[in-house]
Amino acid sequence: MAAQPNQESRDAAKGRFTELKKVRDQAHEDAEKAKAAADEAMWKAIAAELDAGNALQLDVVDATGFSRDHVLRRTKPYRKN
Repeated sequence: MAAQPNQESRDAAKGRFTELKKVRDQAHEDAEKAKAAADEAMWKAIAAELDAGNALQLDVVDATGFSRDHVLRRTKPYRKN
C-alpha cells in the first residue's frame, strides 16, 4: 500500500495536473479550429459546385446524407446566385 503523499508532493502533482489540463484544452481548441476549417472548405466547395450548375441541392443531399434544409443553411453564406 502506498504511503500518503505529503503536501509538497501533492502541490507538485497539482502543478503537473494543471499543465496537463492546459495541453489538453489547447489540443481540443486546435481540433475544433481544424473541424471548423474543414467544414468551411467543404461547404464553400459545395456552394461553388451548385453555383456552377454542376449539381442540384438534391445531389448534395444524396451524397452527404444531410437534409435539404441543412445543405441550404450551410451553403447560403457562400452562394453567389
